[in-house]
Amino acid sequence: MTENTAHLVAYCGLYCGNCGSYKRGRCRGCLDGGGYSSCKARACCLEEGYRTCAACDEYLECRKLHNFISKIFGLIFRTDRKANLRAIREKGIETWAVEMAASGRR
Repeated sequence: MTENTAHLVAYCGLYCGNCGSYKRGRCRGCLDGGGYSSCKARACCLEEGYRTCAACDEYLECRKLHNFISKIFGLIFRTDRKANLRAIREKGIETWAVEMAASGRR
């Protein structure tokens, strides 16, 4: 695994490394200030000191994480933040990031 693999995991559980905007250099990735600038999940993680929402016991029901915009995003780009966050909790962020980098999924 490269050091950058885990660095490309967004606070919300998406994998930035497989995003077209990231790959084309149009986005720096969530941890580097890219992505949606008003993201409530990112703001919450920074405030609480969490690396991802998976560190929070309320991540499955969190309205900051699971809102209308994120549901539309999930449908369009076929992403599942809840499943990603569960996997991060089960496997650890480093292992999960390597799997995501290899899979091409977000």
